[in-house]
Amino acid sequence: MSNEMLARGRSLVKMTATERAEGAFGSLRWVPALLWMAGIATLSHQSTPLGAQPAAGQAAAAHVVLYGGLAFLLYWALSRRSPGTAWAALLVSFGLAVLFGVSDELHQAFVEGRVASEADVAFDAMGACFGVAASWLLRTALLRLS
Repeated sequence: MSNEMLARGRSLVKMTATERAEGAFGSLRWVPALLWMAGIATLSHQSTPLGAQPAAGQAAAAHVVLYGGLAFLLYWALSRRSPGTAWAALLVSFGLAVLFGVSDELHQAFVEGRVASEADVAFDAMGACFGVAASWLLRTALLRLS
């Protein structure tokens, strides 16, 4: 047996169960973000997702909360322990959440009873900004504790 094979075997033994599962099935960290996106898409496909036409403030708050949560989950999926990648993960998380918001609004243009709205994209971006800010604050707090 070669030294290279032994080294690889030792590294596999040292891996945690989660690391082995992530290696075998792709990153499990993406599952919550993908489920969140599926939930948003399901709501978007309905003519009246909440059963009645919400007030403007309620609709804006829903966009901020949904896309804040999405950006937070995207950051979690992208983040690594390396501090050098934290800013890149924040920017990519924000960008992906906003792009999903744009695609969601384009989709709504084809759903009966719904319209595409630039204002909704702005609320999506605001939520994404809050989501990455919350991600950063949580990450900073957790790093201080460790």
